[in-house]
Parts: sequence; structure tokens; C-alpha cells
Amino acid sequence: EIMPSLVGSEMCIRDSLKAVLFDLDGTLYDPKPLRVRMLSALLGRVARGPRSGIKILRTLRLFRRMREDLRALGDSAPSLAEVQYAEPARVLGCTPGFVRGVVEDWMHTRPLPLVAKNGRKELRETLVALKAAGLKLGVFSDYPPEQKLKALGVLDLFDVALAATDPEVNAFKPHVAGFLVGAHHLGAAPGEVLYVGDRVDVDAAGAAAAGMPCVILGAAKEEAPGEAGRGAQSALSPEVVTSFPGILGVLGLD
Repeated sequence: EIMPSLVGSEMCIRDSLKAVLFDLDGTLYDPKPLRVRMLSALLGRVARGPRSGIKILRTLRLFRRMREDLRALGDSAPSLAEVQYAEPARVLGCTPGFVRGVVEDWMHTRPLPLVAKNGRKELRETLVALKAAGLKLGVFSDYPPEQKLKALGVLDLFDVALAATDPEVNAFKPHVAGFLVGAHHLGAAPGEVLYVGDRVDVDAAGAAAAGMPCVILGAAKEEAPGEAGRGAQSALSPEVVTSFPGILGVLGLD
């Protein structure tokens, strides 16, 4: 379950670990089948009503692209919860309420049944094993996590659920705000929290900046941006596992 490159790793964090903080999208469930099905549904919507369908499609594409651009703002925006809708609305010449409605419908509500069907293999069993080891569990996601956690049937296992747009965070990954707020709510120092994500550029980079050890769910060993050649501690370089239960192996709980 663990990549061969992890054998003999110096990542000895288990003794000091108090909690595990997870990314959600792409980490707790496989997003690929969902993307295919949702794209098919969107194209079907365009076919049934080209004018309104194309407007929905354009809105979603612009929202995603501009939201990625907002990562550079850090926590300087007045309210990311509002800016994420206001900026696409400005470009599209519509109201922020329209953008919000499209996003809520197509990105938060319609995908829920597909999220439920595509949870990672042994998701609940792995989370239960972490809880049984005395670890607190949290989620820090760029998007609101509660409904997806409920769809996955694991909401009850989490002590903390944070979104980047929550007022106390107000910063998208890889800014450190959400990582630090998550650690605080879990009652632990950043170095006592393991972050688990699927993107090196935002998950591993943000965790390293916050001083958190990190595991990346992926297919190959990667290094967090900015850590190469700087003598960073091995504990802050991400470990890579190829399956969700592989997290237990990293912690010696398998």
C-alpha cells in the first residue's frame, strides 16, 4: 500500500502526533468518475437549452479559473466567501447571486450522490482505525465540507470541519491560515498534526509552510515546491501513498 520509496523513511512522527487533518476533494473520494458524469450532465443541459446551458457552463469554468487566481490573495481579501462570486459576476455581467446559485447547484448539490458512490476504498475503516489510535480527525478544504462528509457517511468521525471561506480562515490553500486554524481547533501544535491531501502544489506546500508533516495520496514520490535544496527537515517533505489505507502504514498502524 505504501510506495517503495517510503521504506526506511525518516518520517518518525507517530510518537508526537495528536491529530490528522484531511483535504476532502480528491483525497476522501475519487473525483475522476464524478468529473466525467458531471461534464456529461452539463453537456446534456446545453443540448436541452443551448443559450442558458452555455451560460451555466461558462459560469462554472470562469468560477473555477478565477477561484484558482484568488489563491494568490492569501488572507488579504475582505471576504473570500463573497469575492469568489463577485469577481466572476463582474466579468460575466451578471449578479453574484446568479453565480452563487449555479455553483451551489452544479458543484455542491448535484454531485453529492456521485461523491457518495466514489469514496476511497476502506475510507471509513481507515478513519475508524485512526480514531482508535487516539487521534483527533479534522478536514480543511477549499470548499464547504459538511455535505460531502455526510454523503460519504463519515461526518460523525470528524472533530473539526473547516472551509477556506470560513471567516476565521479567509484564505485558500496553500496559505497557512487554514492549516493553523485547523490545528488550533484540534487542540494541537502544527507539528503534532499530519495533513493528508492529494495536491503537492497546495496541500504539501501549505502543510510545509505551517510546519506540518504531510502525506500525499498519489502515484509517485514528489517533493513540495520550495523545499528542494533548502535543507528542509525530512518530516516536512511529503510522503506519498497509493491507497487511502496506506496512511496507516506511514504511522505504523497497519
